[in-house]
Amino acid sequence: MDWNFGDLLDATAANVPGDRPAIIRGDHVVNWADFDARTNRVARAMRDAGLQPGDRVAILARNIPEFIEVAAAAFKARVTHVNINYRYTTAEIEYVLRDCQAAGLFYQDEFEGVSAPLTDGAIDHLILSVKIGGDGGYARMASEGDPSPLGIARSPDDGYLLYTGGTTGRPKGVMWRSADARRSQLESPVAVTTPASMDDHIAQVGRNLAGRVLPACPLMHGAGLNSCLAELLIGGTAVLLPFDRFDPMKLWDEVERHNVTRVLIVGDAFARPMADALTANPGRWDLSALRLISSAGLMWSEEVKTQLLEAVPNLTLLDILGASEASGFGFAITNRERSTPTGTFERGPQTVIVAQDDDRILAPGEPGAGWLARRPPFGAGYHGDPAKTATVYREIDGQAYAVPGDMAEWLPDGRFRLLGRGSMCINSGGEKIFVEEVEEALKRVPGIVDAMVFALPDPRFGSAVAALIQAGEKPDDDAIRDALSAELAAYKMPRRIVRAETMPRHASGKSDYRRAIEIAQAAPA
Repeated sequence: MDWNFGDLLDATAANVPGDRPAIIRGDHVVNWADFDARTNRVARAMRDAGLQPGDRVAILARNIPEFIEVAAAAFKARVTHVNINYRYTTAEIEYVLRDCQAAGLFYQDEFEGVSAPLTDGAIDHLILSVKIGGDGGYARMASEGDPSPLGIARSPDDGYLLYTGGTTGRPKGVMWRSADARRSQLESPVAVTTPASMDDHIAQVGRNLAGRVLPACPLMHGAGLNSCLAELLIGGTAVLLPFDRFDPMKLWDEVERHNVTRVLIVGDAFARPMADALTANPGRWDLSALRLISSAGLMWSEEVKTQLLEAVPNLTLLDILGASEASGFGFAITNRERSTPTGTFERGPQTVIVAQDDDRILAPGEPGAGWLARRPPFGAGYHGDPAKTATVYREIDGQAYAVPGDMAEWLPDGRFRLLGRGSMCINSGGEKIFVEEVEEALKRVPGIVDAMVFALPDPRFGSAVAALIQAGEKPDDDAIRDALSAELAAYKMPRRIVRAETMPRHASGKSDYRRAIEIAQAAPA
């Protein structure tokens, strides 16, 4: 089925009760009737301003209802939604707007200071700029005008641009078609519905299977918005946290208050403080509605999963391995009856491992490390960067594959173990060391709460393994290395260990390795 998100949103809105909540943030509720009307009005305003199918419209905002509304309106108007990191400076925002040739910008009033220099003719292709909140024009745009569906023909090629910072270089926009993004959503092993046609979709929406999803991570990252979109497309509800700084106690308050059924996190950066809050406050929250916690984008350790299940035994924990360029490489499901070692996954239906040297597809169970890859559906390439597109989206033996750069190896039972990001592989004296392996070993050392591993220049070996750790009991370096020696070869040992009170992370929870290296280099030797 060639899906289109605009068509799906129209069909869903027409088949759910209008008074059902579509978005909740604290005390603020947008019901489905209002969500449909508001997004139709904003979509019309985009087209009336001169935006054409395929034009880009960017959104700069925190987790507020208007973020989801603008994205939905873009799908309905056939314009391409673009995410912008709300931590960016004016120069970084300008880079994204120019790189994608944005025709529109919606920005939260909190970010007027960094946006204003760009919205007054400074960028000639930016023909629409709308402030959300305060004295901005968004409230009027969403509340006045024709609220009916646009009634336009749409294309499965309509989609969005997902900008990803990566670990090096400028942000790059990954192009996603609606059809491919929806097919990727439906590959999830816990997908509530798996429709084969629009009639099938409408029938399944009518079965009232929808729940309530709470993304703990920012909507500006792909997983956050995608989780909300997937729930909305079955007539469900997106619950947004009504505070900006992550607070696990307040998160559990919101989960209980709004009967959340699924929480989306980004690995241990979110899961560990959430688990600690539950352990320290047994029985404080009624979490009987909560069925699923899913994670994407960062390692989620077996130890923390066990801690969560001890507090909430009926949970299912879903670890999703994906990338901005392609999703669904692997899944790990953990519950009371089933545990999953850290970093191991069941392969997705289209997943393969490609040999490093000769592009040969390794058979499941065949030994040797290789590149994790998958067949379609996946992203359509990098906007404006055919050279980068050609390195990631490749043809092997006549079949299209996405090969984003993660390395893995098959396990004898057909599962695979994630070894690490190829770009995060340290070459020290000719030996290859995967960052994630050392990080996970460090986090198993008693007293170490969190760890980041990276390379520092070394006059003898070219690069040396270094670690930034957050330690509660503050074990000394010798004790750390003694503990690691049972798991790691000597060449994988951190030659330098630096301590930090808190770990440098992006808003998504992902490690900020650039900042970690700066901290390590500035620390006394």
